[in-house]
Amino acid sequence: MNSKKKLYGSATLLSLLLLAGCTANDDTETNDSSAVGSSEMVESRSEAASSSEQDESMMEDSEEGDKEEDDSNEAPYIYGAVGALADNDLTMEEMFTYAIQDEQLANGEYTYVLETFGDQAPFNNIVSAEAQHISEMTVLFEKYNLAIPADESADHLKQAADIKEGLENCATGEVDNIAMYNKFLEQDIPDDVRATFTALRNASEGHLDAFNKSLEKY
Repeated sequence: MNSKKKLYGSATLLSLLLLAGCTANDDTETNDSSAVGSSEMVESRSEAASSSEQDESMMEDSEEGDKEEDDSNEAPYIYGAVGALADNDLTMEEMFTYAIQDEQLANGEYTYVLETFGDQAPFNNIVSAEAQHISEMTVLFEKYNLAIPADESADHLKQAADIKEGLENCATGEVDNIAMYNKFLEQDIPDDVRATFTALRNASEGHLDAFNKSLEKY
C-alpha cells in the first residue's frame, strides 16, 4: 500500500513537471511569435512610411513639373503690330497702345540701323517721320485721358547682320504696321481716331515703297 502511494506520487510529480515544461514552451513560443509579429508590424509600418514619403516626393516632383510646363506654355508677351494682329477683342485703349508701341519700335529700328551702318537712305529720312507718328499717337492718348505706356521698344528690336537685312526687317515691320491699321479701321472708332489711323497707315505704305525700292539694289 505504501509502495503504491509512493509510485502514484512519483507519477503525479512527473506529470506536473511535464505539464509545467509544456506550458513554459508554449509561453516561449507565444512570446517568440509575438515578438516576430511585432517586428513584422514595425517593418510594415516603416515600409508604408517610406512608400508614403516616396509618393509625396513623386507628387511634389509632378506638381513642380506641371508648374514648369504651365510656365513654359504661357503665351509670350506680344508687342506692337504683331500683338494687335493676334488680338481679336480690341478696345480703343488697346489699339492706342499697340499703335504707339509699333511706332516706337519702328523709330528704334531705324535709329539702330543708322547707328550700326551709318547714314543710310531711306532710314535717314523715315526716322524723323516715325518721331512724328509717335507725337500724333501721344495727342490721342492725352485727348482720351489714357496713360501712355513706357517705351519698351529696345527689348524688341531685330538685329541685322548688314544693311540688306536691316531693310528686310524694316519692310516686314511696315507690312505688319499697315495690316494693324487696316484692322483698326474695321472697328467702331471715333472719327478723329479713324483719321489718325488712316494717316499713319498711308505713311507706312510710303515707307514700305521706299524700303522695297532700296532692296531692288541687292
